[in-house]
Amino acid sequence: MSVDRGIELTQTVRRAARALPATVSSSAFVPSWALLSSWALLVSAVSGCTPAPLPSSAPSTTASSSSPATENTAVGGPGALGDGERQVSEHTDAQGRKWLGDVPYDVFFDDPLAVAAEGRSENRSKAAPTEGQKSKTEVATVERPHPSSTTAPTTNATDSGTSAATKPAGGAAAKPGGASADWGELIDADVLDAEVKHIRTELTAGLQSVGKYNAHYQEIAVSAATLAALAEIVVELPRSTSWKEHAANVRDLAASIHDSAKALGGQAYQATKGPSDQLMDVLDGNVPAGLPATEPMRDLAQVANRSSLMKRMDRSFQHLKKGGSAQQLLKKDAGQAVEDAAILAVLSRVISVGHYDSADDPKYHGQATELTRAASDLATAAKSGEAPAFADALTRIQKRCDACHADFRF
Repeated sequence: MSVDRGIELTQTVRRAARALPATVSSSAFVPSWALLSSWALLVSAVSGCTPAPLPSSAPSTTASSSSPATENTAVGGPGALGDGERQVSEHTDAQGRKWLGDVPYDVFFDDPLAVAAEGRSENRSKAAPTEGQKSKTEVATVERPHPSSTTAPTTNATDSGTSAATKPAGGAAAKPGGASADWGELIDADVLDAEVKHIRTELTAGLQSVGKYNAHYQEIAVSAATLAALAEIVVELPRSTSWKEHAANVRDLAASIHDSAKALGGQAYQATKGPSDQLMDVLDGNVPAGLPATEPMRDLAQVANRSSLMKRMDRSFQHLKKGGSAQQLLKKDAGQAVEDAAILAVLSRVISVGHYDSADDPKYHGQATELTRAASDLATAAKSGEAPAFADALTRIQKRCDACHADFRF
């Protein structure tokens, strides 16, 4: 290296040294890469064309503070200087500030390479955080399960009323039974129509006056719950009835009648008679204006109170049980026996497939299923006039009812 080249590098070092303090004082933050570059430039100037190794730690030797020119430990080690190159030494001024030649020592980091690496890592994490750099809050937010539209919990209706709605997946009303309930095999159109006509007669007679209502309001509630269940079945059945188009209105009005007929007095009577009058109009094909909007299908537990349905089932069972021997009953009134058996079969299926309390219990479901099978066998025996099979099915119904009520209190 020539002397002129050495002088030029020395001047470059001096200019860089003067600029660094100004840079530090004008900004609260000096990028580590800038300092590292300045450090490399200085070392290159001092050591020659090839940069000397970076020091691993700050020098610990302190020179006398009496003179700025006092030399301490030379950077680069013995024999590092070439011809025409100036010795750059570490020293401390009168104020106790350490210098490296003409450059304040405190502008340098103790370990610039480590600081530069840390800065690069920090910048990468700010620009694009990786999965491992996410905060605990972010991870918890990602991993916390969200309620799915297809797994929404259901609320079982209770026996105290029909207002406890069952909401299945997606927030829509659950499909009661569908094809799996085999409604058409349990009750035919003639039996269903006969039961609806009987219910209309009971409601009309029981709501003629407050006195009539007070004497029969409990039977009114049972009839209304039964009609609500049958109307939902009509909604699901593919076959048509004269009021199928308005079956959803019939179902909801019947449920309203049931919920109103729970107390004595004029106020309860008026609350029950209003929807009953509307129901009669709908069954006649005259839908009153102003009826609330209806859902196409609803869960049976929403509209048909189980306790009332069981009372209707017991009414049919007692009629069959007290009608004499199987042979006498079938000879005297086989048609009524068929209707009672069909009502037992279809309502036992209703309380099995509706989302009632305990309906998911295997023991409850087993008892209800066996009851449905026995009632269906009873209807078959009644239609064919087979007295022994009829008697056997009636006994099985009794056993199932007793066993179920021994395990479950409704």
